[in-house]
Amino acid sequence: MTDTFERAAPPSPVATAGKIVLLTLLLAEFMIQIDATIVNVSLPSIQQDLGFTGTSLAWVVNGYMLCYGGLLLLGGRLADVYGRRLVLMTGVSVFTAASVLCGLAGDPVVLVLARALQGIGAAAAAPAVLSLIITSFREGAERNGALAAWGGASAGGSLFGLLIGGVLTSTVDWRWIFYINVPVGLAIVALAPFVLKESRAASRPSLDAGGAITITAALLVITYALLGAHGGAGLDLGSVGLLVLGALLLAVFVAVEKRHHEPLIPMSLFANRNTAGSLGATALFGTTQMGYFFFVTLYLQNVLGFSAIQTGLSYLPLIAALAVTTTLANKIIAARGVKAALVPGLVLIIAGLGWLSQVPVDGSWVGDVLGPTVLAGLGIGLTFVPLSISATSGVDPRDAGAVSGLFNVAVLIGGSIGIAVLTIASGLTGEIPMLPLSTPTPEAIGGFQGVFLTGAGLAVLALLVCAAVLRVPHAPAAVPEEEKETA
Repeated sequence: MTDTFERAAPPSPVATAGKIVLLTLLLAEFMIQIDATIVNVSLPSIQQDLGFTGTSLAWVVNGYMLCYGGLLLLGGRLADVYGRRLVLMTGVSVFTAASVLCGLAGDPVVLVLARALQGIGAAAAAPAVLSLIITSFREGAERNGALAAWGGASAGGSLFGLLIGGVLTSTVDWRWIFYINVPVGLAIVALAPFVLKESRAASRPSLDAGGAITITAALLVITYALLGAHGGAGLDLGSVGLLVLGALLLAVFVAVEKRHHEPLIPMSLFANRNTAGSLGATALFGTTQMGYFFFVTLYLQNVLGFSAIQTGLSYLPLIAALAVTTTLANKIIAARGVKAALVPGLVLIIAGLGWLSQVPVDGSWVGDVLGPTVLAGLGIGLTFVPLSISATSGVDPRDAGAVSGLFNVAVLIGGSIGIAVLTIASGLTGEIPMLPLSTPTPEAIGGFQGVFLTGAGLAVLALLVCAAVLRVPHAPAAVPEEEKETA
């Protein structure tokens, strides 16, 4: 893969066949990333229609994120072993079928299970997309252009999901946020056999299914325990017992990985202080990012009375700020190093969440949400790029794929567990209203204030980790490209 620190060369002209290949792969990536965020603005409508409780509503997000993040590394290994095109088609087929089930869901259990199935399909498809881009385009400007388009589809899909979710929920019905995946998924499955060449690793590695299953089970148990502690009562004996079980499963996972000859996650990676520190900070960053979208959406709709489409449009300033600072971050890093972008980015996130923690009972979007939204967008753009660079600094090229997978998992799992942690924080200071309030009360606002203040504290912790642990060189040496796998 192209070195993390290498500037992408201008894309060279790609043949018509290559453009069709790229379009097919970008459609898959875009569809997967849309579903990571599209439900956020539709949550209140889903809650009212299906009768979710306050604590169970988070599982509409967590069910997808945990299965996606927990199985992402295994999905990449399956693609290497059995063929990337085959795994892509299988993953997209599962994702598409699960989208239909989501749209047809008549109760909370069916929707959560269908969302989990979506996550399983996405975990198979996403790593296959990136692998096929690398094997389908020549090294150099052509591949750099394809990778740049892939990165745009990944980021653009997540942001577009916030907008299209509001539009569909307001103009049609929340179920259409899932139905729109069906024609896209069918088109990908129909095109793939004709436009994509099959490829797999020259020597088939083992799957390490035990590692993937163990880590997913551990995260599911821990998050369920945290959700059960919501409501101001704190951790009861049942929740504590589940947390202990989750810790034991994590210990089993580590033991499995140490003994496996081809582990899902090489434990030696964590000896690199930049990798370990960046992954920890990334998990905390994921917590604040996902928590921001989840709870700001609830505040806008259930306190300020925004419709779903108004909520989606309210994120446009964040999208604009993010677009500006993502480009700016690369320039800052090239001129002054990773921390010159990372530290200001986290400071902006802290300031935005701290500002949100003061939301009043009679708040407004312009006076109380717009400013924090712009700060959050600026901060996210300045933070994400340098974290990805520092995570790969000094890593053996043979472990580049594992580090990339860990980075994505840290964002996703950090966000899923973060929503659970922030849900508990809301119960300590008030109660998050799960239905629109005709007259907001101080008690209802207290929950939001606690959530945003806790999020700011977690961002402070991420900043401290980065300051104390990261030692990224100002001008890192180029990392050699891994030996290309043969078809």
